[in-house]
Amino acid sequence: MGLTGILLAAGKSSRLGRDKLSVVMPDGRSLAAWSLEAALSSKLERVICVVKPEDTLSWIPRRWLCSASYAYQPEVKLLISVCDDYAMGMAHSLHCGIRNAKQYEPDGYMVILADQPLIETQQINEIITTFETIKHSDYVAATDCSGAKPPVAFRSHLLTQLLALRGDEGARRIMRNFQFTATYVPLSATSFWDADTEDELARIVHYMEHFHPS
Repeated sequence: MGLTGILLAAGKSSRLGRDKLSVVMPDGRSLAAWSLEAALSSKLERVICVVKPEDTLSWIPRRWLCSASYAYQPEVKLLISVCDDYAMGMAHSLHCGIRNAKQYEPDGYMVILADQPLIETQQINEIITTFETIKHSDYVAATDCSGAKPPVAFRSHLLTQLLALRGDEGARRIMRNFQFTATYVPLSATSFWDADTEDELARIVHYMEHFHPS
């Protein structure tokens, strides 16, 4: 029951040229720890963190890593899901997370990107509340007024469509299909900043230093 979060943390960081997840932010946490802890502190029932086989997981705060599981355990908040075929595209990482998440029989799946550190717990909770309130929507997505963007919560009846995704398209195919109804939750533009390039990373670090003190 409830919503299960799927944090996609198995990207190749090809545009940045180095592992973005482990980049240390001004408060001492790694970049990906920000989005992970925002999800873990939210009203999500649990969080499935999808990682690469070679990931040392050093970016995950110790207090969460020590209590995490690699297999189905109903009482555990954080489950680590290792994706062997992550290099085949984001859809494969998503499949890996969903295969683990569906064991819990959730009402839906919320997809969150690990490289968007400025997503906050209260914003995730706002999407959850909307998901619980507006039950006729097939999915509830964040938006900056230019279309649906992660975090996005899909109802469980879209499981077949989610597992049919291929390559690096992620869930965009579903969100661009007018067959499915959507409700949008407006978030600030900074919430969607990611760290694909050095310039984008520098912008995030500058924002954290000046406008988002730890």
